[in-house]
Amino acid sequence: MNSQSNSFKDVEQELSAPLIGGELNASRISSDVLLSDRGRLEIVHENEIYRLTRTKNGKLILTK
Repeated sequence: MNSQSNSFKDVEQELSAPLIGGELNASRISSDVLLSDRGRLEIVHENEIYRLTRTKNGKLILTK
């Protein structure tokens, strides 16, 4: 099994966990899948760039 398959397997396992607030229509994906080894992801939203970054302490920061 390759690493991408392992990532998707991890996501499937996390999908079985209860959603916070009981939101039935919410999507869920692991931050490890989004950030991979880089620890950073750029998101384009309404022509603005946001950066999702994992800190050294394992926290997530979203900046514009």
